[in-house]
Amino acid sequence: MADAELNAYASLSADVNKQKGAFDNEIKEGIVSEKLSELDLKMSDDDLIKLTNKWEKAWKDSDVKSEWEKKMEENENYWLGKQFDQPKADKSRPLMDNLIFESVETYLPRVTKRNPEPLVSLNSSEIDIEGNSDPRKLKYVDKVKAKLIDLADENKFRLKLKKVARHWAIFLIGIGKVGWDLDTDAPILRIVRPRKIILDPDATIDEDGYTGNRIGEYRKIEASRLIKIIGGDEEEPTGAVKAIKDLVKEDLATDIQFIEWWTSEFMCWKMGKNILLKKKNPHWNYDQEIPQEQVDNYGNTTQISIPKKGINHFVNPQMPYIFLTVFNLGDQPVDKTSLIGQNLSNQDLINKRNKQIDKNADRMNGGMVVSLARSGLTQSQAKGVSESLRKGGVVAIPDGTPREAIDTYSPTALPADVFTQLSDIRSRLRDIFGIKGSSQAGLESEQTVRGKILSTGLDTDRIGGGVSEYLEQYSSDVYNWFLQLLYVYDLGFQFIEGAIPPKVKIAVKEGSLIPKDSFSIANQAMELAGMNRIANIDLYKRLEFPNPEELAANVWLETNAPQLLYKDNPTVMEAMGMMQASAMQQAQQEQSNKQQEFGQEMEKQKMKEEGQTTRSILSAIPMKKEEK
Repeated sequence: MADAELNAYASLSADVNKQKGAFDNEIKEGIVSEKLSELDLKMSDDDLIKLTNKWEKAWKDSDVKSEWEKKMEENENYWLGKQFDQPKADKSRPLMDNLIFESVETYLPRVTKRNPEPLVSLNSSEIDIEGNSDPRKLKYVDKVKAKLIDLADENKFRLKLKKVARHWAIFLIGIGKVGWDLDTDAPILRIVRPRKIILDPDATIDEDGYTGNRIGEYRKIEASRLIKIIGGDEEEPTGAVKAIKDLVKEDLATDIQFIEWWTSEFMCWKMGKNILLKKKNPHWNYDQEIPQEQVDNYGNTTQISIPKKGINHFVNPQMPYIFLTVFNLGDQPVDKTSLIGQNLSNQDLINKRNKQIDKNADRMNGGMVVSLARSGLTQSQAKGVSESLRKGGVVAIPDGTPREAIDTYSPTALPADVFTQLSDIRSRLRDIFGIKGSSQAGLESEQTVRGKILSTGLDTDRIGGGVSEYLEQYSSDVYNWFLQLLYVYDLGFQFIEGAIPPKVKIAVKEGSLIPKDSFSIANQAMELAGMNRIANIDLYKRLEFPNPEELAANVWLETNAPQLLYKDNPTVMEAMGMMQASAMQQAQQEQSNKQQEFGQEMEKQKMKEEGQTTRSILSAIPMKKEEK
């Protein structure tokens, strides 16, 4: 490849024309960030520590992080129900109508209701000019798809999608990390709490992914296991092992927290002033030089190196993190706002109106006014009078008429506008989340079935065009990472022994995560079944039966081979035996009747033929004149 082509290719992944830092830096020429070195394994540990410390400080001191943490804390408190200015029945349980929690937990099940379906196909370079491809390559595509489906099930992918979507809703970013699980010997997806991540504050996350050049993560591992990973001689431990042992003394079950730093080419572990581990990106098959002896014609041997190209699914090494953001303006690595953030004022207003209603309801019990002069009571006696009256007791006053001595007061009812506004704010909050037609309370105002369906459909369009397509792209990135990890760590996952596997494309079926109304899908499936335009297995899948394959197989067996389906039921088998015996007897009777009919028919035919013969003979005999 020519230098010009290499430069052009490299420019595609370069962080050029990206919005970085404050708005002033977007139109400034020259250096717009702190001067930083590039991580290299040849760097000394001291230089590596200095560099990573600068990275960590840049993130901690950034305005992006400080603003982000405020929003995270506020969103989490509102989601939990820790909201200010709340009336309380006691000191531990506030009285509240937490629509933030209701909306989030109604929204998430809709966007993660279905499994993201992987689509695997051959790259266009694997197809010839006539559109044909090697059947072995097509078989390999089916193998990859089946493996990805298995891995999604083993990783509980739907639950992890829901978790990362919840993190995004509350923390303004969802983060997943892929790796190889040594216990299960398979790729694994782990959802990381955003607070544990150190990002480049000048980076952003867009449809092409994370644009920063490094990612840090606070990790925690037991000291004994950490020492085993690092390795080293027991008698002469490395500086890293010695630092760990000095820290925990003899308590090797103690958890050690450190920072794991990643770039696309390298990774390292840093704890304080020690580099525990550093190595090249372990999730990449690098090209190798395989030593081999070559013997010439005279029997002389020479050591040569044979290049071996590493097999990878990706074009370049990547950091093993996958990010979910939606409301990102391209100037920071986290969302600018969130659905929760846009509804904080609505939730506050709901709390305020509920507090007013609660206070007015308490006053409905009625207050009392006691005239000490007209009742002849002291202040302490008046207090007892009020308590006695509330309990339905009798009070005797020394002097004066009861109405002049004691009177009760009840407040006027709140105007209807208060309740109307409360209802409107609740609807507005649900509208912003896009779940008004998905909740029972949101559909109360709809009086017709068609109106309810239309309302749900509008929610579906809103959610489908919102976070669902981002979750589909997120799922696609996870599936692509799974295949890359299989190439690196699973030597048994091969195309053909010793052959390079074909290039494949992995995506998620478009619309597979868009919320779908189960009632409408079921009605559509039943209509197709009535027209015999849908297979039984597809019908049962759309009706969301837990075991559609088994159910469809049983329907086929009952029609074509019921003896196999009911072989374990003696009563049914006995009844089937009787039915078979009756059917055989009926068949024999029908056969006998047919034979009799056939015999009678043959007899008639014989008699007919004999009659024709007789007439022929008679017609051949000369007749006398008078007989004529």
